[in-house]
Amino acid sequence: MNPDKDVPDFGHNFAVLNLDWMSILINAVQDTDEGNAMIQSCARWNDAVHQQQPRPLTIFSALAFNRGKPEVDANTPFAQLIAPFGNFEIGSADVQIDPRFTIDEDDMILHKTRWSATTGNSLEQILKPQGIDTVIISGLTLSGAVMSTIYRLFDLDYHIYVIADNVIELPVDQTRMFSTVLLDQLIPKMNLNVISLDQALSALERSHRG
Repeated sequence: MNPDKDVPDFGHNFAVLNLDWMSILINAVQDTDEGNAMIQSCARWNDAVHQQQPRPLTIFSALAFNRGKPEVDANTPFAQLIAPFGNFEIGSADVQIDPRFTIDEDDMILHKTRWSATTGNSLEQILKPQGIDTVIISGLTLSGAVMSTIYRLFDLDYHIYVIADNVIELPVDQTRMFSTVLLDQLIPKMNLNVISLDQALSALERSHRG
C-alpha cells in the first residue's frame, strides 16, 4: 500500500495564496462554528508553511482602497456588495492581516481593489518571474474573492489547489450550499483540485522532502 497515494503533488514551483484574511472579514465569521473552524484551519496551515525551510512564496491579499474609495464607483454592484462591511481604507486596522495569523518580513502583502487577488497590484508579475506554475488557495469569500481569483489564474494556465477547510462563504450559513456547487462540482469540472487541510499539510511536507 502506498501511503502517498492520496497526497497531492505541489511540485517545486508553487506559491501559497491567502485571500483576504483581514480583521474586518475574519471578525465577521469568528463567532460561528464554521468560521471558528476555518480560522483554526487557516492558522494551522499558515504555521506549517512558515516552518518550511526554504519557505514557498507566500502571498496575502487584502481588499483595500485609498481614502474615499476613488478606485470604485459607489453605484456599482461591487461597491454595494462590500458597503455593509466598512470602508476598507488603506492603513486602517480593518484591512490588516488578522493577528491570529503569523506574518513576517518574508511574506508578501498585496492590496487589491476588486475580488480577484490579481486586480490593482503586481501579483501576476510576481508569479511569472519566480517560475511559479502552481498556486495553493485559502480564503474568503468562496463565491467572491476565491472564485474570482481562481478564474483569473485558470485563464493564465496555473495549476490550482483549493484547501476546502480554509474557505468560507459570507453569510456563513450559506457556506455548505456554495461549497456543494463550487467545491464539489464546478472546480473539479475545471480540472482543478479541491483538497483537505490534512492533504495539503502532507503535500507540503512531501514537497519539502523532495
